[in-house]
Amino acid sequence: MTIAEQERPDAAPAAASAEPAYQRSMDRVLVHRRAVMEVFVTDAARLGDDTFAVAVQAPRAHSYYNDHTQRPALLDPLFLLEAARQAVTVVAHQWLGVSYDTSFLISDWTTEFPEPAALRTRGDAPDEFVVEVTTRDLKRRGTRLLAATLECVFVVGGRRAGTSRVVAGYLSRDGYLAHREKSRGNVPPLSSAMPVERAGVPVAPGLVGRERAGNVVLTDVEQPGGSALLRASLDVPVQHPAMYDHPLDHVPAMALLEAARQAAVLAAGAPAERRYAYAFDATFSRFVELDSPVTVTVEPSGERFTVDFRQDGASVCTATVGVAGLPAAAATTTDGG
Repeated sequence: MTIAEQERPDAAPAAASAEPAYQRSMDRVLVHRRAVMEVFVTDAARLGDDTFAVAVQAPRAHSYYNDHTQRPALLDPLFLLEAARQAVTVVAHQWLGVSYDTSFLISDWTTEFPEPAALRTRGDAPDEFVVEVTTRDLKRRGTRLLAATLECVFVVGGRRAGTSRVVAGYLSRDGYLAHREKSRGNVPPLSSAMPVERAGVPVAPGLVGRERAGNVVLTDVEQPGGSALLRASLDVPVQHPAMYDHPLDHVPAMALLEAARQAAVLAAGAPAERRYAYAFDATFSRFVELDSPVTVTVEPSGERFTVDFRQDGASVCTATVGVAGLPAAAATTTDGG
C-alpha cells in the first residue's frame, strides 16, 4: 500500500455550522497540512448517520493548483482530488474516531468528472463547492477504525459534478513506522534528506498542460515502440510546497496521480491546453520509495490510458486515466484560472 500520510494533528476541531460556510479555513491539523495556505476545506457538518458535507473553497492564485493551460479555465483535477482527500480526512477525524496520531493508507482511488464544463472556473471570485461524503464498510477492532470506504460527490453550483471513491486503511504512528521498517528492511529516508537536484531532463511544461517547470514530474521521456505509447522517469521535486507540504518517507499518492495525469495528457497528444483529465482509477500496491528510480509507462486502454509505475522490478501503482478533448472554439477564450 501507499499512504496519504501526514503530520499528526494536535488540536481539536471547531464545531461546524448547519449551512456550509466559506469565511475561513478549518484547522490545518484536520487535513494533515503544515502550511495554512494548503488548507481548502472551510466547514463540515454531519447530515445523517453515515453522510457528511464538507465545504471547499478553491484558490485563485496557487502556484500549483492554478498552474494549468486548459482554456476555458477549469478547476484542476488534482485540486479536486486534494479536496476529496481533505474532506475524507476531516470526516475521519471528526466523526469516525480516528485519532490524530494515525497514518492514512490509500489502496484504491476512483474519481470521475463526466462533464468537464461543470468545472469551469468563475474567474471573478473564488470557486466554492461542497463534497458530500458517505462512509461504507467500516472495519473496526474494538473502537479503533482499521479501514473504510469513503464515497464522495462533488456538488458545484448545486449541480452534481463528479464522484470519488477512496478505500483507506488506518495505522497508528507506531504501527506505521514498524510496518515501513519491516517492509524495507531498514528505516526509509525522509524527503527532506533527499537531493534537491533533478535527476533528468523534465518534459516541457506545455506538453503536459502546465505552465511552470517546477510542477512537471516526468523526465527523460521517450517513445519505446511496441504497446507502450511512452516511457519516462518519475521525478517529483522533494521541495515542492504542495506535494511535499511536510517531509514524507515515500512518494505520496497525490504526486503519483499528478504523474499519471501528466503522462496521460502527454500520450493523448497536442495541444495539451485542449486536454482535460476527467477520470482516474488508481491502485496503490506498494509504497513508492524515495531512494530508488521509478519508471512510468503509458499504454492505451480503450478510450483511456493505463499508466504503470515500476520500481525495483515490480509494479507499485497502476492508474487508468481518462482524457477528454475540449472544444476548439473554447480554447480561444481568455478567462483566467
